[in-house]
Amino acid sequence: MSLGAVLTIDGISPVELGLGTFRNSQRPILSSTVDNTVTVPGMHGAYDFGATMGPKSFELECAFITRNHIELQQRVSALAAFLLDGDGRPRTMDIVFSNQPDRKYSVRYVGSLNIDRISGLGTFTLPFTAFDPFAYSLTDTGSLLTWDTDYTWEDDFAWGDAYTFDFTRAGTVQINNFGRLNVEPLIVVAGSFNTLSLTVGGVEFRYNTPLNGMLEINYKRKTAKSGNQNVLQNSNAKFGKLPPGTSDLIVGGTNLNISIDVVFQAKYPA
Repeated sequence: MSLGAVLTIDGISPVELGLGTFRNSQRPILSSTVDNTVTVPGMHGAYDFGATMGPKSFELECAFITRNHIELQQRVSALAAFLLDGDGRPRTMDIVFSNQPDRKYSVRYVGSLNIDRISGLGTFTLPFTAFDPFAYSLTDTGSLLTWDTDYTWEDDFAWGDAYTFDFTRAGTVQINNFGRLNVEPLIVVAGSFNTLSLTVGGVEFRYNTPLNGMLEINYKRKTAKSGNQNVLQNSNAKFGKLPPGTSDLIVGGTNLNISIDVVFQAKYPA
């Protein structure tokens, strides 16, 4: 066995926790499916209404290697405090695996945590569950990308990709979703317009009220806000998704004098 299955937990390396994580840790390819089927008496098989993905569970094989049982207990107590919040509840944190340093899962401790102790050695299995079973890029498109990021030449991200655009008239730009799954971006519009339309993934979002300021359109939450004000009623409330790869963002409207930021984290099945 070799150490180093996990790069960071909540931004902290296992070494900083005095912890070793072994590469034989259980990390499934995909989580279990949640199947939506209906059976009818007297009919063979079942009607299949599709499926969704359930939570993804990880079992990390870990060890404390210390000088004596007193130091071992100190590290056990520190790990227990690390996994919980101030009220003693398991807290959600990001985990990054060593063989995929460009993406993360949001996980929390789930289950039971027993330890085998032999003098200063303690071995245990640390169970984590990602209730959102998908991995996401560490950096979103609204952050500055530099040469010291964790992206590699194997990623579909291209250094020339742009996610901020200016419009004084209708136009079309290309957006690179460098993940493997559809994403629902946050689109931030700053400036002024009389009417505005944004077509994402073939679905047109229309905003039919003049605006001078900032408009935040959250495609995941299906919201539109100007400052703290909910302005969804001024739109047709139709939201598309960015497919993997390069696709068009079509911008239309009248009296446009705006800048647009397209913000998302790339999404991966594993």
